[in-house]
Amino acid sequence: MSEQETNLLQFLRQCNFKKNNYNYLLTGVNGSEKFNLVREIIKAYFNDINDIGLDEPLSHPDVKYVSLPIYDKLSKRVGVLSDIDRLKFDYGFIDSLDSNKIGKEIVIDQIRELTDFLNLSSHFNHKFVIINTCDYLNREASAAILKTLEETNCKCVFFLIASELSKVSDTIISRCQRFNYKRNIISVDYKSYYDYYISTLPVELVNDEDVALSGLVSIEDDLSSLSEKNNPALFFSDKWAQFDKLLLDYLYGLFSLLLKGKYLSDDTKEVYKHLQHKIKIDNNKVISILKILLQKKSEFLNLNVNKKLFFDDLLIVINNEL
Repeated sequence: MSEQETNLLQFLRQCNFKKNNYNYLLTGVNGSEKFNLVREIIKAYFNDINDIGLDEPLSHPDVKYVSLPIYDKLSKRVGVLSDIDRLKFDYGFIDSLDSNKIGKEIVIDQIRELTDFLNLSSHFNHKFVIINTCDYLNREASAAILKTLEETNCKCVFFLIASELSKVSDTIISRCQRFNYKRNIISVDYKSYYDYYISTLPVELVNDEDVALSGLVSIEDDLSSLSEKNNPALFFSDKWAQFDKLLLDYLYGLFSLLLKGKYLSDDTKEVYKHLQHKIKIDNNKVISILKILLQKKSEFLNLNVNKKLFFDDLLIVINNEL
């Protein structure tokens, strides 16, 4: 049985769709698995449980999909991101689509539109609302979805997908039943942190020809050179400026692994030893760098930054700690 089939079976054991309302918060690592699971759940509802014979569940008028908004040149909302484009945006590979700008948050108007959707009579029985992902709900939208969860009278199943639970308000979490997507664990002997990191990325990104990941392979050597003071920090300026949020994610994972050290599982202990040999640093400095990276990730998400200056500053502060 595949990973997806296992999770689907587990979900359907929990939910028989006999009640009027369900609020589910789907958690797990960032990727398309949770969204694909929701598609399969809705497909099972229409086809297996109610024998309708639907090929594409998201096209059904009883299904509403909400994600990051897309704006045209006049700042008019013209659509929402597909799941694969959401992943590319999350990792910094795109910030626009066909000259249209991608919004950085799900806004309250998108949640208000759910009221109109829910007030219409359903074509069959339950309606379905998918929020992909609720990590991106701004404060006003978060308050509005909470009210919607509490006050919806029609038969509806809410699927709130989350990749970082810390970004979801406690009040929303308390109103939902959590379902954690379980991945199959495969033991692999990784030769480098780069190999390990690539294995953690969504397979859709790794297999996408338009997504360039190979540039990350030498970041370990850059950090090693900085720790040994072989080159000044800004020697790597142009190279690091070519990256985006992906590099911040890569570095945070790398220094997190260095901090965990002996507590790591067998398949990552060799990666730790490899990094420890290349990057000479004590735990106090690792913690300092992790704090810096958390701050930088927040700045990158919330500010319109000059990437060259941003990564120059990052190189300098990391170099000072190494």
